[in-house]
Amino acid sequence: MNIEKYKSELDKIKVTKALKNRTLEKIQQNRKTNIGYTKYVVGFAMFILVFSFSFIYYNKGNEPASTKVIPETKISKIKNDLPRFKDIKELKDVLKKAQNKSNKLITEDFVAVTEAINSGTTKQEAKTDNFSKTNVQVSKVDEADIVKTDGEYIYYISEQKVYIIKANNLKILSKIEIEEKNERFYPKELYIKENRLVILGNSQEFFEEKKRRNTQETIDTSLIYSSRMAKALTYDISNKSNIKLIRTVGLDGNYIQSRRIGDNIYFISNKTPYYDTKMEDDILLPCVKDTNSTQEKKTIPCTDIAYFKDTESYNYMIVAGFNIYDNKEVNTETFFGASDTIYASEENLYITQQIYKSGFLSDKSENIIYKFNMKASQIQLQCKANIDGYLNNQFSMDEFDGKLRIATTSYDKENTTNQLFILDENLKEIGAIKDLAKGEKIYSVRFLGEVGYIVTFEQIDPLFVIDLSNPRNPVVKGQLKIPGYSSYLHPYDETHIIGIGYNTKSNGYGGVTKGSMKMSMFDVSDLENPREMFNISIGQAYVDSEIIYNHKALFYNKDKELIGFPVNSYNYYDKEYRDGFAIFKIDLDKGFEKVGDIKQDTYDIDRAIYIEDKFYTLSQKQVIIYDLNTFEKIKQLNL
Repeated sequence: MNIEKYKSELDKIKVTKALKNRTLEKIQQNRKTNIGYTKYVVGFAMFILVFSFSFIYYNKGNEPASTKVIPETKISKIKNDLPRFKDIKELKDVLKKAQNKSNKLITEDFVAVTEAINSGTTKQEAKTDNFSKTNVQVSKVDEADIVKTDGEYIYYISEQKVYIIKANNLKILSKIEIEEKNERFYPKELYIKENRLVILGNSQEFFEEKKRRNTQETIDTSLIYSSRMAKALTYDISNKSNIKLIRTVGLDGNYIQSRRIGDNIYFISNKTPYYDTKMEDDILLPCVKDTNSTQEKKTIPCTDIAYFKDTESYNYMIVAGFNIYDNKEVNTETFFGASDTIYASEENLYITQQIYKSGFLSDKSENIIYKFNMKASQIQLQCKANIDGYLNNQFSMDEFDGKLRIATTSYDKENTTNQLFILDENLKEIGAIKDLAKGEKIYSVRFLGEVGYIVTFEQIDPLFVIDLSNPRNPVVKGQLKIPGYSSYLHPYDETHIIGIGYNTKSNGYGGVTKGSMKMSMFDVSDLENPREMFNISIGQAYVDSEIIYNHKALFYNKDKELIGFPVNSYNYYDKEYRDGFAIFKIDLDKGFEKVGDIKQDTYDIDRAIYIEDKFYTLSQKQVIIYDLNTFEKIKQLNL
């Protein structure tokens, strides 16, 4: 094993973490595990409908086959030769076809409702670097989260507001809430970089159209249209008590994901257009806003929208990049096709798009992978390829030495199989492992330098260790089969990796269901003989955690050998939920030891971070400081 390359990969894991927003992400996880319970009784019927639909969608298919690469080779050449809509008529024909497929369902991007809507100074530097960082996949590629800290201040999104809090005394210095007469901004995630704060989320704008019906009694009515836009708001936070909004960038549709590389923000929106023959052309086209532009709002011409005719996803995907310090106009590229899973290295952005070959609920699916080069906020499509199967999450992709490694699960009628592809810089397949763990599906993946780890599951949990040192000939070196499965893999050092997931038990019908949570320490020093050194069970049968589906929920302090995550349990007999945050001490000789168990009966804990010797829990109504050594409560702030 190349220890130095492994260590460089370990540098990617600088953590913070947290708890839950278990809404759509939780439904997504339930779709993948097919085992679980739902916390929220309100909306239970809606959950059953969505879950059942998702289950069918998930289990219907992918057929194993070799990678079909469509190298549109180097797209510096393709950049201006991308297939695009030739005119508005072609766009309308495509939208009409999509509308017929969806039985003319109105999407949330264009909603009609019948009720009214009521609705300077010096730059600050952090005093220490001994504080939590967001648990990211790639070193130097920051990922947005609901909380960030610079070691002196805490920046936190709570109940549609963004708080800037002095960490040592929990004093609120600023509170950001954006709500105007016809617009409401819903913050989702944020970044901080020195004296800049960037808040990303969705903005809902309402347009009221008044009508009058003349009958025996004259009745005034109003129709309110809703338009959604993904926005990035940049603030100058040199003076924390007097912050200033200096730039707004907006993309039509819903905010999907983002990355920060240095001073540059890259973010993506997705818009499902609603088509009606009476609509004006401009309404059918996506738009971009930028307060730094001479033309603050621009409609994207259809001839600038890349259109790949094999798509089954009738959505606009807009990719944007801008620098948080300069005044240059935002750079954008627009595609007709939805974004699903996103991975970014320091230089390249990969976006996948799930395609169902014979239409929705077909027996075969594949992913189109788009590779973009990112440099100085510029975005340029390089190439694309088609890969069979679906991806578990962003950790199923990894770029190393200019090559993309990607693991997928495919279906062949009632059977599943898994594969790992290695693609060169033009996304051409140069190596692969096929037919891995037939009858099972991927639950977690981690690539670390020249080694890859894949966990599959059906009845037991095989951990596969894969040697990737020769990208043209990847080899499964070893595997470990144990009960249960790991949904998240986290490196501990160059020869150990931590798995977090579930124990399993018989469901009484010949299958298995999940039981308590489980955290394992794996010794992978011998690639051919991985072993589980020790594990710890967490909670009882009805236990859940955001860490299962969101890596940002992890609390990790390597110096103090501490690891933690939210733990949410349900007492079946008392019909009560219990939410808290569990912290464990890691000792390679003694195993895991629970050293902290923070309980909050009133509010769920969203995240937990540390600053020097202080441990902070953040919930929608409270921020609480504890001693990081004893976990005794020090101070509380009610928001």
